[in-house]
Amino acid sequence: MADTMDESLATLLPVSRLHESVVEDVQTWSNLEEIGMFGIGVSEERGGSGLGAAEESLIVMGLGRRLAAPAVLATIGATHALAREGPIDLGSRKVAAAYRRGDRIIVVDDPATDLMLVRDGTGAALHELNDATPMQVDHRLWLANLRTVASLGEPLARFGAAQLLRLRLIDAAVLAGIAEATLDMSVAYAGMREQFGWPIGTFQAVKHHCANMAIAARCARDQTSFAAVAVDEQREDAALQVESALFVAGSAALGNAAKNIQIHGGMGFSDEADPHLFLKRAQLVMTIAGGLDAANERVANVRVGG
Repeated sequence: MADTMDESLATLLPVSRLHESVVEDVQTWSNLEEIGMFGIGVSEERGGSGLGAAEESLIVMGLGRRLAAPAVLATIGATHALAREGPIDLGSRKVAAAYRRGDRIIVVDDPATDLMLVRDGTGAALHELNDATPMQVDHRLWLANLRTVASLGEPLARFGAAQLLRLRLIDAAVLAGIAEATLDMSVAYAGMREQFGWPIGTFQAVKHHCANMAIAARCARDQTSFAAVAVDEQREDAALQVESALFVAGSAALGNAAKNIQIHGGMGFSDEADPHLFLKRAQLVMTIAGGLDAANERVANVRVGG
């Protein structure tokens, strides 16, 4: 199922699109809805596919490999939110990713959205996005349009402990996908780019980089997959496995994205090339998730608490 979905994503989400726009267009949103992307974790009674955390993680890894817009990921994550009467029904509404930084709420702007999923340290909540006077924070450095909102209002839905695990599992899956994509990109370039009459992949320093990237990507995928199974089986160590997955996948994504730029040499630093897109998106996803240091701290706290 994940492979079938991945084939569709390869056509729908070419990485080259990000040189034109950092958000998904109307047709892409429609196509993602058509293949059932926003119902993968929704129960069959509510019109979804009723898939578990394991299936959701494998599918989201594909979104990570193709650098799906944060709003796409936030909309998937928001399906796990709990309103007063139970799981929330988003209908066709789209959700922007947002996070608290000090006393500011920073939103990853997307014109398709009218809700926002705000991450706040150890918590998260779903809010209406209706601020009429936003202030721009950045429009280039993070491969996103960032702005602040002045107020939140009452949340429409919240995330309990179990739902927060699903959110962080989605984060880990996205980052694991980025780690895999940058590995593949580096290996392909190392086999094609020649220096001194030989492909640069034959040089020991480059081979070592690619080998280390392969190990990091595999660890990220395996830990994320195991964490998803732990969630589905309601294991006692599910929280530890999810927090570990976020840290391992985050480290792999950031490390592999940086090495990918290095392997691509001068071209890797150019704006028209693709490598920098992956590093910027990995940084943004990790920031929305609370940061690598916070993920590491949560791993330690869960282990101590357990």
